[in-house]
Amino acid sequence: MALVKETEGGRGGERPEAACARRAARRRRALIHKSQIRQNDGWRWVTCATWVDGVVGASAYALGVAWRPGQRKAQRALEDPYVDVPEHLRQPLWNWIDGSLRMASDFYDAQRIEFLAVDLRTHLPGSSTVRQATYLLGWCNENKTRMLDVVEALLERHGWDSGRGPELEDLLVRANSAYAVSANWDSLEERVAPGVKELVQEAIDASGGSAGDHLANAWNEAYGRRPDPVKAYSEAIKAVEAAMAKHVSPQNGKQTLGTMIRDIAAKPVKWEFVIADGSVSGVETLLGMMRMLWDGQTSRHGGVNPTRDETTDESRAAVHLAAALVQFGVSGALKLA
Repeated sequence: MALVKETEGGRGGERPEAACARRAARRRRALIHKSQIRQNDGWRWVTCATWVDGVVGASAYALGVAWRPGQRKAQRALEDPYVDVPEHLRQPLWNWIDGSLRMASDFYDAQRIEFLAVDLRTHLPGSSTVRQATYLLGWCNENKTRMLDVVEALLERHGWDSGRGPELEDLLVRANSAYAVSANWDSLEERVAPGVKELVQEAIDASGGSAGDHLANAWNEAYGRRPDPVKAYSEAIKAVEAAMAKHVSPQNGKQTLGTMIRDIAAKPVKWEFVIADGSVSGVETLLGMMRMLWDGQTSRHGGVNPTRDETTDESRAAVHLAAALVQFGVSGALKLA
């Protein structure tokens, strides 16, 4: 651009007000420069702009910048959990296992390794703990699920283990693993959405006794790394039976969820629900939930039609349905009128 000397009135006889507007526009325009940024395929030059508007140092990158602050976190929020042991978790998880097999010093704990081999029904050759640990790593690398078996065996035997249980849970969370350490630190279970487990845990804590034990067993069987849907569904029903026993025909020493449904259906006005009836009856709604749980247990009885085992999804739905019914029972939400 050629330089033009400005006269007092402006450029080439320009009117003063026009010259003033031109100089203001010049102060606001972008000062274009080149900046070198790192891309996946190497270094490249991109065009950036520094905007000057009377404030020295105010700047923003223009077109050409591929990375934006916060984009990694946004991508992680949409990421599906990883099943088995993904590559980004393999070495950190082995480091956790390795640390769990060592004593306070740098030496391996021979007894821990020996017990682990017995629990896993495998043979670790030689008497050197270093050699045995090396063999164990190779054994794990042959099959992705074996490393999870080792982790679970260590949890079953050592649990909290001076804080190593919480360290493992933190590692699994950061890796977005599909698995989580159980509440009592003795197993792995499938991870669920935040808040879901807490609601079931509240029902377990509130109920205590038999109802709480059955509901906890139902959760563990439904969400364990190797779920047992049939047992989970059965335990869910037992939890409801234990929680509702004192509210529905307590004189019947052989109550089942089925007899409870029969008794409430025969005379629902004998009971009341904590939420006042509106367009829908609270007692009838609760009765419908009980029927859904009872009738949905497809493996309970034989008959003309063939039975089938409950699916994992069915058992998990049953656990959450049972958790609500248990909470209603132990809190007194359902009671005699």
